[in-house]
This record gives sequence, structure tokens and C-alpha cells, in this order.
Amino acid sequence: MATARRKLLKLSNSEAKQIEDEVAVDTPVEVYVENNHFITLWASPGMERELAVGHLLAEGIIDSSNEVEAMVQDSKVLIKLKTDRQLRLETSKVYRIIKTACGSETPGSLSLLDRLRKPRVASQLRVKPEAVLKIVSELNNRSRVFKATGGTHSAMLCTSEGEVLAYAEDVGRHNAIDKVIGQHALEHRTFSDCILISSGRQPNDMVLKAARVSIPMVVSQAAPLESGIKAAEETGVTLICFMRGKRMNIFTNPKRVLLDREHDNS
Repeated sequence: MATARRKLLKLSNSEAKQIEDEVAVDTPVEVYVENNHFITLWASPGMERELAVGHLLAEGIIDSSNEVEAMVQDSKVLIKLKTDRQLRLETSKVYRIIKTACGSETPGSLSLLDRLRKPRVASQLRVKPEAVLKIVSELNNRSRVFKATGGTHSAMLCTSEGEVLAYAEDVGRHNAIDKVIGQHALEHRTFSDCILISSGRQPNDMVLKAARVSIPMVVSQAAPLESGIKAAEETGVTLICFMRGKRMNIFTNPKRVLLDREHDNS
């Protein structure tokens, strides 16, 4: 169940009323890699396998879903690796500590893991602004749990024409992105022609999730942070934020957005 009903005392204009309302449900998902506990993610129920595989991909631990075998047991996801990723696993432990401390002494926006394999997105993707607006509208239409509870984030992968390839809604904005990346990868699809749409703000760790799997464009209704803009510049990602009505702000790599004058010349 993605939601639960809970009793509460609602105050309105000095009037108190006992009511029931829907709230979003979060549960722990324990991820084990080679029988060792790797991470516990608090997430919305469902898509646990996609979450675990997507997390390993989006955090730069693995390069392909073909590297792993994943099995779900209750709230645990057991990962077996077909390749040696011990160095990346060890580096990720240091990176998680730095992220929790809200800062890093390393120069630039990229993490320690990205020093092992610096992501750089090369793609011929070109998108019309009206297609981007249509995609954002579709994300809002699908965000049913958010409409009921106000307690979730959504993420979606689309083609430049607006075809939906993967969708997830989760209590965590990172989890929602991990889930759509995992779903798409487990279907043995590539990411170079995809657009990632997110409801959450965009710091560097959100942008890097896209860059590590070669997603060329990230679109968000929320704000970017300076670290997110720097990460997009360093990795070649097109970052579009503040989608409001027919307006959008293109912060990096605008060449992938087809402007009106380019329509006329095509």
C-alpha cells in the first residue's frame, strides 16, 4: 500500500475537528551486495528490485544491469555481482559519509566515485519546448499519491516525442529517480535518447545520477542548486528547471532545445 489512513485533529478558523486523511507510507529497503549490507533506503513500497539496481547504477557502482543478479526477499534486495566492483564499493562508503556531512573538500562538483570514471554525456538528442511542456504535464497527471497526500516525489523517463518509458512515485526524490533508472535498465534499454523529469530540486547528486547513466537532459519543476548547475556543466547534461505554465529556464547546454528559429530551418 502506497498510502494509509490516519486520524488527526484538524484546526481551521479556530474550529477543531477529528478527521481521517491519507498519508504516504515509507518502509525500509535493505540492499545487500555479496551478502554484505550496503545501504538501507526508506522508500515507498513497490519496485524494490528496480530501486536497488537503479541505485547501484545511479551512484556509479555498476555500469550496466547485466552486471548484477537481484533477488527480493521481503524488504531485502540481495545483489550478486558478475564483475569486480570492490574498489567502487569501498569508495562509495567514503562518499556517503561526505554527503551526510553536507560538504566535500574535493574540488568541483563530482564525487570521489566519479574520479574513477568521470561521466561525460554525449548525445544527439534535440527536443522542442512544447514537447518538454507536454512531458511535465504528464508527470503531474500521473502523480496520484502526491495529489492524495502531498508526501511524495515523482520521476519519469521519456523520449523526445513524449513517450513514457518508466515512471515512479516515491517518498524520496532520489528513490524515484533510482526506480525509473532501474526499471529502464532492467528492460535492457539505453539512456542516451532519454529525458529525465523530476519533481524535486536539483543539487549535484541528483544531476550526477542522470550523468552516470548517460541521460542527456534533466527537467524539473523545482529549483536547481548551484552545485547541480556546476555538475550539469561538467558532465554535459542539459538542465531545465522552474517549469511554470509555458515558461522554463534552461541553465546548461541549451543546444539540445530546438528554438523557433531552428524549427523554421529544419
